[in-house]
This record gives sequence, C-alpha cells and structure tokens, in this order.
Amino acid sequence: MGPKTTELVNELEGCASFLRECSEVKWAYWLEKSASLLRSGQISGIDHYKGAFGGMGSINDLVLHPINGHTIKETEINSANEKLKVYFSTIDQLAEEVTKHAVFNE
Repeated sequence: MGPKTTELVNELEGCASFLRECSEVKWAYWLEKSASLLRSGQISGIDHYKGAFGGMGSINDLVLHPINGHTIKETEINSANEKLKVYFSTIDQLAEEVTKHAVFNE
C-alpha cells in the first residue's frame, strides 16, 4: 500500500470514528468497509466509498443533528457538519490521486 493509499485509509477511518462518536453507525460502517477493502489491496474500496453518494438516502443527505439522533450538542451542529465536509473533501482528493496513480494488471 502506497503512502497516498495509507493516507486515504487513515482519513476514512478517522471519518468513520468521528461518525461513530456522533452515533452515526450506518455510515461509519460503510466507510470502515471502504478502508478495509483498500487496506487489503483492493482498489474497489474507492468505488465502495463513492457508492455512498448520490440518490435519496445517501450520505449526501446526512446532517449531524440531535434531532436526527446524533449525540452532539446544539452548539456543535455547525462545527460537526463542517468537520464532516472537510473529511469528505480530503477523502475525495486522496481517492482521486490514488485512482490516478493506480497500477492495473492486464
């Protein structure tokens, strides 16, 4: 696993851990699965991650908020959702770099 893939796995796991801290188990598990695939050398972990986006009920619809059952305070709503956006942005950039530099056996 190259350094960018390692960085990607670390970001996925960090985001998953953050989501678990907020009691968002479904999407935490999804990101952990993506990280696990990448850790085992499967580039499909990136496709798995990207599969979380798009369509109704996707991770795009996720808003961390106590009203949605998340264990954050009202005062943390904005910062928690901003932190999530930063994670996704970083993960997207790393996933693009890893995909661009992936070596495929033919």
